[in-house]
Amino acid sequence: MSLGRASSTTQDPSQGNSAPGPDAPEPGSSRNQLFQDLVARYAVLVGFAAMFAVFWILRPEVFGTTDNVRTIFEQASVVVILAVGVTVVMTTGEFDLSFPGLVGVCAVISVKAMADWGASPATATAMALVVGLAGGLIAGALVATKRTSSFIVTLALNTVWGGLALGLSGNGGSTIVEVAPGYVDIASGELLGIKLPVFYAAAIAIVFAVILRRTVFGRQARAIGTNADAARLSGIPMARVRIGAFALMGLCSGAVAVIMTSQLAQYTPGIAAGLFIPPFVAAFFGIAVLARGSFNIFGSVVGALFIGTLETGLIVVGAEAWIGNMVVGAALLVILFIAAAEARSQT
Repeated sequence: MSLGRASSTTQDPSQGNSAPGPDAPEPGSSRNQLFQDLVARYAVLVGFAAMFAVFWILRPEVFGTTDNVRTIFEQASVVVILAVGVTVVMTTGEFDLSFPGLVGVCAVISVKAMADWGASPATATAMALVVGLAGGLIAGALVATKRTSSFIVTLALNTVWGGLALGLSGNGGSTIVEVAPGYVDIASGELLGIKLPVFYAAAIAIVFAVILRRTVFGRQARAIGTNADAARLSGIPMARVRIGAFALMGLCSGAVAVIMTSQLAQYTPGIAAGLFIPPFVAAFFGIAVLARGSFNIFGSVVGALFIGTLETGLIVVGAEAWIGNMVVGAALLVILFIAAAEARSQT
């Protein structure tokens, strides 16, 4: 009763113009917050659409064609696959910088198997995937010991894999051109007028999205990435989940190696050159897109398409290659700032 009286004497409900308390929001703050949330949620997608529109306006006879859109999807397929694998690893709070070197090892083994050992396309493909899986398991096992950071471990492994690829190719790095009949069809074949790598990338993205969102492994991976200490205390098998994430990244590396050697119909030293930064741009894009605030497959796929659109658009308008590298790097910086701002807003 006394509490009720104190309440009634402190503020009369009929007094509507009473000053707000110290914790009450300032007038208009909710509208400002809503505006900021909308900007954070859709800024990246709006920027993507604006970039597409600019390239279309500049070269409508080339960029605005169905063939060009199809080309963007086809060229982005490799980045999509790698970005999906990177996303799984980063969901656990780890980094994998070893995949470019691992792609090279898988590539040389698959082509060498056909050139020197007479392997069929199916056998060569299986060998690339197995080698990729093994490389991912090695990286995961080393990282799971937690003796040092995944950044350092996988950076060292990238150098190891790169050297191994050059050694396996012979003479410190030689081109191998003998591939089995039908191997080029893996990447050059079409379905509904679209190259098969687009369908490979879509299938891998869907499967990995299901793994992350609908399986025990996915829930455990997200829990580790969110709060590793809490995940450990709750009994989640930390090492096993981390190794599994790197193993999936390894499979993605093997798949990319098969696609790229099939497209080229050969192995060339440095086949994975240029693959290092784009998957990370795509994965960090996933944090910013729709303000999800966490790594997600959908955002990574959109990020890969963003990169493909940007690179294709620059080529169409006649920009030099070095400009493309600069712009992609700048895009990563912008996306990182957006992701950091989103992370701060959630704390």
